Amino acid sequence: MLHTPRLSSTQVALMEERHRALLALCLELDEVATDFARSIVPAAVMSVAARLEPLVEAAHQLEEETLYPTLEEQAGSCFSSLMIAQIKAEHSVDRKAAYELKLTLGAVADGRCRLSLDMVARMTRRFLEYLQRHVAAEQILLDNLVAATGGPDPDTATPARLKSSLPPAGP
Repeated sequence: MLHTPRLSSTQVALMEERHRALLALCLELDEVATDFARSIVPAAVMSVAARLEPLVEAAHQLEEETLYPTLEEQAGSCFSSLMIAQIKAEHSVDRKAAYELKLTLGAVADGRCRLSLDMVARMTRRFLEYLQRHVAAEQILLDNLVAATGGPDPDTATPARLKSSLPPAGP
């Protein structure tokens, strides 16, 4: 009998939770950028900045540990390996961009940023737009993988290892 690799329902639910958390962060970043464009430094800027890296890292780690190996095994092609290597490279860039944006937002909050608020607003919007596209593409991969394998396995994942490690939501 041929083994068809499948994600567990817990893994799928956690990936979807992490994607939702990233998209919620994007909404907050958009609000921050809108305020910056109006020359306002919102009180929530430090909270948003503090959650950038942990949210991006949590999503990427789960994808790299569960989604990509399953996708690669399911696809079993050189193309899928190259595509996954490209996405992992993008994850590295995401992490660096999240770090840079965190530092910039912190500098704005502390009143020590030498960039104009308009420039920081544009920087923030480009980051959130990229993150939205990235989440959408990975959600399509996840949805197609789940559909191709007939749905997720019942909870075969180790819940303690995969429990949610997302930081608490903002105010």
